[in-house]
Amino acid sequence: MRRQLGLTLVVIAMVFSMVATAGATGSVKQTATVSWHAQQAPLGKTGIVGGTGSVVRSNQGINFNLSTSELVEGNAYTVWLVVINNPSFCAATPCTAPEIFNPESRSQVRFGDGLVAGSSGRGIFSGSVSEGPLSGWLPDGALEDARTAEIHLVVNDHGPAIDEFMPGMVRTYRGGCSDASPFPAIFPATALADGEVGPNICRLYQASVLAP
Repeated sequence: MRRQLGLTLVVIAMVFSMVATAGATGSVKQTATVSWHAQQAPLGKTGIVGGTGSVVRSNQGINFNLSTSELVEGNAYTVWLVVINNPSFCAATPCTAPEIFNPESRSQVRFGDGLVAGSSGRGIFSGSVSEGPLSGWLPDGALEDARTAEIHLVVNDHGPAIDEFMPGMVRTYRGGCSDASPFPAIFPATALADGEVGPNICRLYQASVLAP
């Protein structure tokens, strides 16, 4: 009887150990709403959009997904992954653009995914990045810790897809966009040089923020 009790306690201890390990090393999924970007406000688009941003965090990196709506049929769109390794530098959540482009936030901005919208007006963007060095707009970028980084998923509208500017319109920030587009002044030269100049007016469209 005493031996059976001892074995039972050992089994229970093993179970709790396995649960603790899974909690420490397993993946964690977060979801967030999708909102209109501030550049859409002059066009009368504000507030929440029907869609969901999500990120799965693990010790190896992140998988991200943005399922959204109200895309314009035939328009080209890209999603930009913003990784903020030091969100505690920011005055509030989410970090603002000036804070993201401040070296103290240790951020990176890079291409995530792209598509041409169909008649449903819905779109799904997805991708993944591993912890470690991360190429993008900013020098010396990285995903330092997948579990603690603040993640932004930002949609850019490139306007109607044009054959001669494809596939750049769904793979670069600047693809198909004219100089008259309202590019944020704070964006680095690497962003404005990313893609072929075209005739369309491009604007940041939607965004989803996933805080750590």
